[in-house]
Amino acid sequence: MKTLIRVILVFLGLLFIGGAFFLLAVNYNLVPGLAFYLPAWADENIVLGAAIGMLVLALIFILLGLRSSKKPADAIMKGSQFGEVAISITAIENLVLRVIQQTQGIKDVSRQVTFTQDGLIINVKIRVMPDVPMPGVTSELQSKIKEYVEEMTGITVHEVKVNVENIVVDQAPSTK
Repeated sequence: MKTLIRVILVFLGLLFIGGAFFLLAVNYNLVPGLAFYLPAWADENIVLGAAIGMLVLALIFILLGLRSSKKPADAIMKGSQFGEVAISITAIENLVLRVIQQTQGIKDVSRQVTFTQDGLIINVKIRVMPDVPMPGVTSELQSKIKEYVEEMTGITVHEVKVNVENIVVDQAPSTK
């Protein structure tokens, strides 16, 4: 949302808050002499309901105006002497997938890449084959992912997290 629209929304919210407090002041005769502003058909409940409605609208306007419009990065910008290069998160996730597919003993995979100020954080969920030593496979996978992504993109990999979700158990269909 553009800045001007945000400023207008916050201003309208503050205006509605002022109007709601004015209605409450007139309704409860907090400032003497303002009661003549109320029409004859407006009883105490109607004015109170209008004031609450204005406060709710004010809250909505202010929240919309102050809401953050930043969305997560779709691409990571990297500068070079010739200009900027954008590498998409999807491209980095596919680089991670390539490393995982080349690692023996891993069956299924899901991956997620997040960019922070420290560098990339790569989360990988895997299922391993039976009789595969998990400490060796996971540490090898972490180092290979880190090295390959840094070599291919030039972006620092801060952390590679591996979550072994399960062990693949091949079950033959039972025959009766």
